[in-house]
Amino acid sequence: MKSDMQKAESEKRKAETRSEDKIELEIGNWRLEIGLRGAFTPDSGLHMMTAMNWRTLTILLMLLLAAPCFAWSTKEHILLTRCAVREIMADPAAPKELKQFLGEAQPAVGSIADEQEFLLHKRIGQVPRGVDGLAFWATMPDMVADAAAAKDKAVAPFGVPEGQLHYIDLELLNADAKLQTFAANLSHKPRLADIPRNMEDPRYVKAGFLPFRVEDCYRKMILDLRAGRLVDMPGLYPRDEHATKWAGYLAHYAADNLMPMHATVDYQAYSFFPGLAKPPKVHFDMEFRLVDDEEADYEALREQFWTIFVKELADAQRPSDEHDIWLASVQIALQSYDALPMIGQAARGAYLRPDGKLKAFDATAFFTYRGQYEGQEVSVMQLKARQMARAVRWIEHLWLQGWQEAHANAAGK
Repeated sequence: MKSDMQKAESEKRKAETRSEDKIELEIGNWRLEIGLRGAFTPDSGLHMMTAMNWRTLTILLMLLLAAPCFAWSTKEHILLTRCAVREIMADPAAPKELKQFLGEAQPAVGSIADEQEFLLHKRIGQVPRGVDGLAFWATMPDMVADAAAAKDKAVAPFGVPEGQLHYIDLELLNADAKLQTFAANLSHKPRLADIPRNMEDPRYVKAGFLPFRVEDCYRKMILDLRAGRLVDMPGLYPRDEHATKWAGYLAHYAADNLMPMHATVDYQAYSFFPGLAKPPKVHFDMEFRLVDDEEADYEALREQFWTIFVKELADAQRPSDEHDIWLASVQIALQSYDALPMIGQAARGAYLRPDGKLKAFDATAFFTYRGQYEGQEVSVMQLKARQMARAVRWIEHLWLQGWQEAHANAAGK
């Protein structure tokens, strides 16, 4: 049975990111309250329901009872996963058998021009519309985390709900309780040696299990690759136990690893708005406001972002040279953590008037704000593009190393 502490932490995370807008539907004896971010219209909903298989329909029905959970947006997880597939397919050094698997696991990858059109103009929302294969599975961890039927269900072997597998609040792993809060000068950032590789450490119940989940999905992907369970196919049971699923799940958590606000207790940047009764939720602004907001398209800013993302992807290296997956994940979280002060200062400029009172969000001020990250002056837009490009490289590396490990073990090496 899950502890009260686990339940409280899960509900706290949900409450911080939950939209209060909702609609109510009555269907026979059922009364449903649907968060607008998770709702779909009768027309579009009917079209999706007739086009998707029963597995997806079940997930959609579960989501009708769920409140949205914010991470990289569904749209961004789709984009990053497909970019990782495309990069490997274009790599002459990548094993041809891996390319064959990826071609089956991710149908209709498309071109980089298709991705540009997707990012600039496609509206996705919470539900992964018109997506299959790896990109579909890369959105599922958020879908499961948001589903009412699963939000309190413990995920083995972690013993906590799905939502607590998406982050690692690094400050909570400091031995000194006085350092278990965020400090804008980064003085509360723990050292690598402070992070215990012990999943039974009770601090992880509150801090989150992201590095362990990355490693867990990596191992499960290898097991299915080794067993030849590559994609969903008739006669293969259980149907949703295959390498495509776990490679997609792995892509999700790997991308979350590069989101700075998934590495801190101050994941909404509230500490940058002292004294405000209702400070803004900056997590949303940093993650998916730019590319899939419900209120605005930010067309000019998206055009700028796409140009920067393409350049960052061309220049990006994988974010850690460490081959130990858990250790690499922790290193990446620590690296991403350094961007938090810059994000918080950008948010102050985007939300505060000169008198210190809140104003409507200024997207241009936020995304063009310039600050220091890794010894360079960059804009928030460039920071976002850089972290997303590194996420692509991290996903690529995990798939490639996992493929090599699975087949080396199969050969008895």
